[in-house]
This record gives sequence, C-alpha cells and structure tokens, in this order.
Amino acid sequence: MNNHSPIVYHDKKYGFQLVFPRWWKNYVVIRRDKGDPTAEYVLHFKFKYKGKLYDDVLTILVLPITFHQWMDEGYSESPLTFLGEYEGRVFASLTPEALPDAFLDPQTKQVDYKKYGIPIRLLNRMVNDDDPRILRSIRFPKQVKTFRSNPVRSRRVWRYK
Repeated sequence: MNNHSPIVYHDKKYGFQLVFPRWWKNYVVIRRDKGDPTAEYVLHFKFKYKGKLYDDVLTILVLPITFHQWMDEGYSESPLTFLGEYEGRVFASLTPEALPDAFLDPQTKQVDYKKYGIPIRLLNRMVNDDDPRILRSIRFPKQVKTFRSNPVRSRRVWRYK
C-alpha cells in the first residue's frame, strides 16, 4: 500500500462506506453516538491537532425517516445535506460553518491566525476541498433481490416414452 492510497471507512452498523484522503489519518478521530434526539446514529469525524481534539470536521447522521418525510418535515431547508436513503433511513451530513471557538483570542474574541495558522489552513482544506469529495464517495451495499424457486410438485408423474 502506498502513502497516497485513500482510506476506505466502512461502517459496520449501517454498511455504508466513505473514501478519505490518507493524510486525514493524522488529524481525525472518529466518535459514534446517539447524541442528536432526532437521529438514530451520529458519526463524528473530529479534528485533532497536536493531541488536542476540536470540533467536528464532518458529521454523518442516520435519521429514521424516508426521503418523503425529509421533504415534508423541512429538512431540505436545514443545514443538513441529504446523502441518500437506504433501507428506509435517510443519511445526511453536516459540515462546520465556522472555525472552532478554541481558535479565538480570549481578549479580542477574534480568530488568532498567528497562533492557529497551521490548524486553520488544515481545517479549511478539509472542509472546503475534501469534505465534498468524501461525501460524493458514499456507497451503500447493493440490495440483492433473488427469486426463491419452489419446485412444482405434481400428483401424477408422466413418463416419457
């Protein structure tokens, strides 16, 4: 395996997979929970820099609703992005809209670019460049439909002559 090959994340609980750039391995920690009252499952990809955990750089939510319910309940107007529907559940994503508060200067309440320049650049690259590619890579297992054959039984067997 070379250093440029992507990392494929396979979620065992719901079967979907996402493809991440290999360089994310050093900067992301994965957390799973049921933290949102409307979600059945939440997958957090938290930003990590120099041993400190910050906010999510990407969040995947599994909602126990269908696409029609998603539309009817107004989720299409929310910050969530629809990724797909699989087995009666909607998969959605949430990406950060602002830098973590930890990057603010305590006195000025402004982003401290001098102190946090490198992690800010990493986060910008992750959210603006990589997140859209990762979200486009989502794949669900194919549902295989098979026909179970039932043998036809006859009361009378005909003999061929």
